[in-house]
Amino acid sequence: MAARQANQSNAMMYALVIFIALFIIATVVAVIYYVKSEEFRTQAQDAEDDLQKIVFSSENPAKIVGKPTESKSYLGTMQEIVDTLYSFILGKEPLKDAPATVKFNEISMKITEMNNLVLGSDVNPAYGPDDVALLKTIEELKQKLETARAEAASLDQISQGLKNDLQNAAANAEKGEQNLLAELNKFQVQVDQIRDQFDALKQDMQNATDEQVADLQKKIDEGQADLRAKQQELEQTEEKLDGSDTLLKEALAKLDDIGSKADKEIQVYQPDAQIIRIDPQNSIVYLDAGVKDHVYRGLTFAIYDRNKPPLEDGKGKAEIEVFRVEEKISVARIVKSDNNNPVIEEDIVSNLIWDRKMANHFVVAGEFDFNNDGRIDPDGDQRIIEMIERWGGQVDDAITVDTDFLIIGVKPATLKRPSADELDIDPMAQQRYEKSLQKAQDYKQTLDNAANLSIPVFNQKRFLYLIGYDTLIHKNPML
Repeated sequence: MAARQANQSNAMMYALVIFIALFIIATVVAVIYYVKSEEFRTQAQDAEDDLQKIVFSSENPAKIVGKPTESKSYLGTMQEIVDTLYSFILGKEPLKDAPATVKFNEISMKITEMNNLVLGSDVNPAYGPDDVALLKTIEELKQKLETARAEAASLDQISQGLKNDLQNAAANAEKGEQNLLAELNKFQVQVDQIRDQFDALKQDMQNATDEQVADLQKKIDEGQADLRAKQQELEQTEEKLDGSDTLLKEALAKLDDIGSKADKEIQVYQPDAQIIRIDPQNSIVYLDAGVKDHVYRGLTFAIYDRNKPPLEDGKGKAEIEVFRVEEKISVARIVKSDNNNPVIEEDIVSNLIWDRKMANHFVVAGEFDFNNDGRIDPDGDQRIIEMIERWGGQVDDAITVDTDFLIIGVKPATLKRPSADELDIDPMAQQRYEKSLQKAQDYKQTLDNAANLSIPVFNQKRFLYLIGYDTLIHKNPML
């Protein structure tokens, strides 16, 4: 019994040792598993945080990116799209390992650089929500190019019409000259015949009796009278021919002057601004020029039909006056218009004085009557000068090659030369007479210089039409 109990005691000891060993091993394994699970949980949380930085839970990568490229993730596909756009816009391969923000900044800088280089200061780029809208800017440039081509075609048509008129006038003049030459030859033949008859009668007279001499003398006298009449007709025909040559030269010179004048006056009707919107109910138009273009309150414009030639006096279809100016646009009220021919966005907006790019040069000569009362305004020329300078023009003292336009009033009146008695009463009368004479001479010299340089000349009425100020000046002559 003692041996059996000893064996059972040993077996229980071994079992206990084994149990303890297994417990220890299980505990170690459990600890190791717990540590590893915590490590995996930490890694999973870090991965989830990194994924959150790439895409929020509310965002759908498939909706943002679309179908990913084979063997690439959504982010890789997005990077491929950015690289493709980079190459498409800049025409070169993107730098390797460069982030998307660097590529976008390079594209944006290049677009801005190209806008400054291509557009310059003549064209304003179209802007989107963030920056320059490249495609929209290209579309607007295309529209401006088409508009410029249409205007060039219209000018070519006008020029061709002037050339045709010149050719017709030259052909008519040449035909008239040929007719006069034919008539001259006809008279010359008649004169030669009469001279031959006269010579024959003279020969007969020498051989005839006294009676025959008397009869022949009578015939000679009649022949001489007829000859003198024919010679007078011949001289008159030659004078007509000379006059025709003079008229032909004057006509050709006038046609050349008309062509030159038309070419230069075409610039008057070039659009200075563009209508971008019309409010017909309130008689208001919006223009694409503002403070940065030197637009001021009170500035007026004349409105012309784009597809109709302007009237000879320069009168437009409507007149507008700016009453509000913002940085890039201005708002004007319609001062005068025609209900049968309303203002539309395609109309030409023009002001002879104002120009957003440069200052035109003017010369003012003569005397002016703004209220049409038949009396000269003593400060009429100064009012014209102040208006030109206030709206951005430059006034010169005399005609030069730099002069763009001449504005003329009526010719200054010349005072009557004072008598000795009048000088005794008023010693300054002679000085006033000489001053009036000098003003009249300066006025004529100014007109001659403008004609020699083919400078467009506008009278007071046409000038007010061309700046859209005719209606306002009659409502308030003191403006």
